[in-house]
Amino acid sequence: MNDMEERLRAAFDAQARTYEPDPHAWARIMERRPQHRPARWLLAALPVALLTVFVPVLLNGGLGRNTAIDPTGIYQQLMKERTPLGKEASVDNPSEGKPLRIWFVRGKLGYPEVCYIVERAAGEPYGACVDAVGWEFADAWYVGSTLRDGTATAMDWGLARQDVGAVAGVTKGGREFQGTVRSLDGAPYRLWTVTYPAQEPMSKIRISDVDGKGLGWWSRDGLFAPDGQPMSAPMELSQGISVQPFRTKEGTRLTWSRHGAELGSQAALAGSPVVTMSPRTDVITGFARKDVARVEVSFDSGDTASIETRPDPWNLGITLFAATRASDDPAEGHHITAYDASGKRVWQHDEPARKRGYEADKVAGEVMTLPGTESSGSPVRIWFTQRSDEGNQFCYTGGPAPNDRGMTGCFIDYLQGTYPFQQVTTYLPDPGADTYFGPALDGWESVDAVLNDERRVRASFLRGTGTPHPVWHVSVPRGTEVGGFIVKAKGKPDRQVPNYNKACTKRAARSEATPQTLPAGITALLAPGCAAFWENGEMVAALPGPLPGARLSDLLDAERPVQWISHKTAWYGYALAGTAKVEFRMKDGATATAEAVPDAWGQNVTLFAAPAPKGGDETVALTGYDAGGKQLWRYELPQRRAPKS
Repeated sequence: MNDMEERLRAAFDAQARTYEPDPHAWARIMERRPQHRPARWLLAALPVALLTVFVPVLLNGGLGRNTAIDPTGIYQQLMKERTPLGKEASVDNPSEGKPLRIWFVRGKLGYPEVCYIVERAAGEPYGACVDAVGWEFADAWYVGSTLRDGTATAMDWGLARQDVGAVAGVTKGGREFQGTVRSLDGAPYRLWTVTYPAQEPMSKIRISDVDGKGLGWWSRDGLFAPDGQPMSAPMELSQGISVQPFRTKEGTRLTWSRHGAELGSQAALAGSPVVTMSPRTDVITGFARKDVARVEVSFDSGDTASIETRPDPWNLGITLFAATRASDDPAEGHHITAYDASGKRVWQHDEPARKRGYEADKVAGEVMTLPGTESSGSPVRIWFTQRSDEGNQFCYTGGPAPNDRGMTGCFIDYLQGTYPFQQVTTYLPDPGADTYFGPALDGWESVDAVLNDERRVRASFLRGTGTPHPVWHVSVPRGTEVGGFIVKAKGKPDRQVPNYNKACTKRAARSEATPQTLPAGITALLAPGCAAFWENGEMVAALPGPLPGARLSDLLDAERPVQWISHKTAWYGYALAGTAKVEFRMKDGATATAEAVPDAWGQNVTLFAAPAPKGGDETVALTGYDAGGKQLWRYELPQRRAPKS
């Protein structure tokens, strides 16, 4: 599995959402800005540069030349199995002096994509279509850039929500360049562009709504964020595909990009195979030993490519190659043959197709199709596994997504007292649906989805033959706001489970309310579905908010008297009413305290914040005291291990 595929799997796994007694899990889930590399539970941080050009490869001179070398031909190839959504935009491209064409489409399974065609001043045009929903919790995000060597002026561009009115590019030095935001009739998102001097590249964009209210910022790292320091300028190979070496602690890595967006990277280490190749979605990239002049690849689907290599200009002792490919399945098996300049075969290798879905010997009971996804074109398959080292897992794969990637992942562990769930959006039949689902644990009698207008939709239960637990599932029309769920278990009070990850930061940024000031530079604001926090003016990880028609206090009880997060230099959260002080005890025995004050929102809780203790170890317990010093409650963090069964 190559680097990009590992990051994809991490991002897909990260989409599982769990309401569980682990404050660090909330921090990992709700970190707002993209990180350098995604953690398992972080919902963000993957470039949207997995390209989907369906172009039959007919290579010429090994530079990835294809049969559709004019813009009209490229457009026709891109629009196979796609239908347009809205009008097309023609944008001035300062790097080429030729127009950049951008338009939205509906993919073959109904999902929205954005497509572009780049015409070159010196070179053949190229085009691609990329996912238009990959950053759906953001207000505006990057898609591409015209920045390249030898140009005086460049342009970054991306998508924005319909109520975004302005975007400004910000350099590392703080200089700002005002962008342009436009609407395309019938398109699902607005289009933004920022033009700037190439010697002053952007580091982020500042975002404002149509009334000029600031909505925060979005880092350019989501577009291109390689490890290490660049060793040289990038080298362009073909079809807009470039490669650049970076120096890392582990050695040299080759990072591949297209139209300014990172495709992935490969470690160029001593002892690498004769040919190191990554067959990504519609793109082949790789490097080979210096005596390799040509690489031939044949895929299980019948597609073939013959690619001539180029010597690296950095004296790494390798040759480089890149090309487009007809297939969009990076998991299919393939055969590689390498030849030297005389045509002699010097190496060959068979790479079997990667396994998908589930391993039959680990499945506990029936593999089921998730109701509500049968007619989507890519049904979701769900199952339980039995692992001797981890107990049961609940797994899922499938669902409509660009390039047939779908989603895949497992709830690695789930304990009584936790409420894991996942969401899949289907687009067919139109208008589509949002389906929520998860394992129903012992004693669960019902699950209700609570809509933002306080209506409830009762979930159904599905029990597969031989499965250790039932599965609950509920579908609502696509785009319907679900505030959370109410779980009723036998002999226990109803448990409210918020669904706040997608909309929390957007709602908080748009709120006109005044934040409540807390110690340690923390301010807090209640938004629909979440309690939002800022640390010294920067929005940080949020905490779950009340379900529609409920209060924060409804999320607390004797079993769970506190919600909290440890974030960078501060700890913060909310606790049962009457709490005046919260004491943290770390694994190494160290303690710290935070003062608590009643919330200003009438939510019947107290809010607290404190500087994070220096050198403190993992927190293992929290204790709440009233104003007279009497202990009101104590919360021991549970062990994060799956039950054996």
